[in-house]
Amino acid sequence: MLDSKGFDIWSEKYDSSISKNSYGYPFEGYYNVLNFVYDNIDNKTSSKILDIGVGTGLLSNKLYDDGAQIWGIDFSQGMIEQAHNKMPSAQFILQDLNNGIPSVLKDKGFDYIISSYAIHHINDDKKLELFKSLKSLLNSNGKVIIADVAFKTSDDLNQCKRINEKKWDNEEFYFVYNEISETLAHIFCKVNYTQVSSCAGVLILE
Repeated sequence: MLDSKGFDIWSEKYDSSISKNSYGYPFEGYYNVLNFVYDNIDNKTSSKILDIGVGTGLLSNKLYDDGAQIWGIDFSQGMIEQAHNKMPSAQFILQDLNNGIPSVLKDKGFDYIISSYAIHHINDDKKLELFKSLKSLLNSNGKVIIADVAFKTSDDLNQCKRINEKKWDNEEFYFVYNEISETLAHIFCKVNYTQVSSCAGVLILE
């Protein structure tokens, strides 16, 4: 698993490398996943959106162009610089999600909190802590939409791992929906998961 310096180095070529490698694990259906998130956001022209693990802004840039107010968090300065080039009026914070959400965001009141291919960098216990903290940042009708390498069942994960044994990254933490759904239901009123590709899905929390 790359650290922040690794992502700094990757940042300038990230967009082009994804476009060339959006087949098979881990980026199978990458753009379909991003489009799924985009299509689940209403009032794009006026929404206040926090993108956690903003990367180069591939997910939030289209929303920014629609007129949404964008805040972004990432642990890579290089990634933030690429995102800032696309979204010069957006607000960015350099922080590792393993260290939680910056306190400066606590009173912002977001309509949506989105993320793509980022939370697999934190372990399952910290994921649940993160989800709890994200709920407190939402407006009353707000949603959290998380897209990542993920699976509905452990059998699905294990099958993908067997098929992609040589490429599998054992240092990353992919969530299994059936293993966390009950816990999430105690935090959020509505919990929904959609498997978009063989190795990626989208979690919507309301």
